[in-house]
Amino acid sequence: MSAKQTERTPHAGASAVASPRVYLIDDDPVITYLLVDLVESVNLPYAVFTNAASFMEQDLSKLAGCIVTDVRMPGMSGLELQDELRLSGIDLPVIFISSYAEVPLVVRAMRGGALDFFQKPFSTQQLLDRIQDGLRINQARAEIQARNREIGERMALLTPREHEVLQGVIEGKLTKVIASELHISQRTAETYRHLIMQKLQAGSIADLVRMSMEFMPPQ
Repeated sequence: MSAKQTERTPHAGASAVASPRVYLIDDDPVITYLLVDLVESVNLPYAVFTNAASFMEQDLSKLAGCIVTDVRMPGMSGLELQDELRLSGIDLPVIFISSYAEVPLVVRAMRGGALDFFQKPFSTQQLLDRIQDGLRINQARAEIQARNREIGERMALLTPREHEVLQGVIEGKLTKVIASELHISQRTAETYRHLIMQKLQAGSIADLVRMSMEFMPPQ
């Protein structure tokens, strides 16, 4: 069967690249029809693929939303698709559906980071609820990534000395201790700290530490 992609896009004014959608991947036309009917019932944008390989041909870095995929398909399986996405650094939530819910398949899918695993026939309402969960999770991840990029851009404005002072602050050191370790006056250390808070747009020391920990999580 040749690969086929069908899309239902949002109304004019939305960005086709940035718009989250549900990616439906199944070689069974009956299941595909059911899934399309399901997402259309709540006006969710979607794209249909008859196999995993055709899905992988896209620019994956620009995708947003969640994936609903069969496990067993001709060519690349749903589990192999999950592995390829993980290796590519693509973090879209994945929901599996399958006529075969053997324990090893379910365990592999869930340990690989799947959002859920449904055995056919499945509850359409439960599946729809999980799709909505997947879209919310993806949106939350996108917001975190955008915030981290913004913090990273602010961090890049700091001088090497300001980075040293910041490291002392997030380690909980007093200003006089930071000054002593860096062989500068306490007043100079306080000036650096003030400049750091301005550049990072931190309203308080707590805000400064929180942003630093978000951008540089503890090892």
